[in-house]
Amino acid sequence: MKTFIEYLNETQKTYEWKIKIANVDPKDHMDCLEACLDGYHLESISNPKSLPITESNIDFPSFSSPEIWVLEAVLKYPVMADQLRAIVAEKLNISQSQVAVMSPQQEVIRDGVDDIKEFEKGTSVLEEELPEATKEQKEASEAYASRTPLLKELSTPKVEVAGSDDTPEGNAGKTTNDLPSGDASPVGSKQNAIPTAK
Repeated sequence: MKTFIEYLNETQKTYEWKIKIANVDPKDHMDCLEACLDGYHLESISNPKSLPITESNIDFPSFSSPEIWVLEAVLKYPVMADQLRAIVAEKLNISQSQVAVMSPQQEVIRDGVDDIKEFEKGTSVLEEELPEATKEQKEASEAYASRTPLLKELSTPKVEVAGSDDTPEGNAGKTTNDLPSGDASPVGSKQNAIPTAK
């Protein structure tokens, strides 16, 4: 049987982040970055990888032909992307516009990698014949067709009431309309007593 600590470790959620840095090589500052990310229980951090230089980059629109390094960090404590970007920029002593932070899922959604699907030539699903109904489906269909309509079934009473409602005893069964009413109007029929002045 597993101990509580083992169950707790299995349910621990980790937070993956991709940190991109423009025009500054972070290799010299890795110890400083690891120390500042330890506050969020750093599990692992990858070595910086240099990306090919392109004329423009979607993460750094204000830079032309930026040199970009990518780090992948896994944290055990939740942190927001803006917060992480500010921490990395402060530790590297650079502007926040030179740092881009996002989760791998955000990058996939932004770049649309998951949406690429290859077209496979073949028959259309709409043109295929429907499969033959199974024995259970046929039995269910017959049972449904043989039932009486729902409204007809609901109109027949299933409960018998003892006695009859024709002759209520005493005031039982009377409404306020059946009670005797007075001749005086509730509005303006009674005059307030006017005091005499001295």
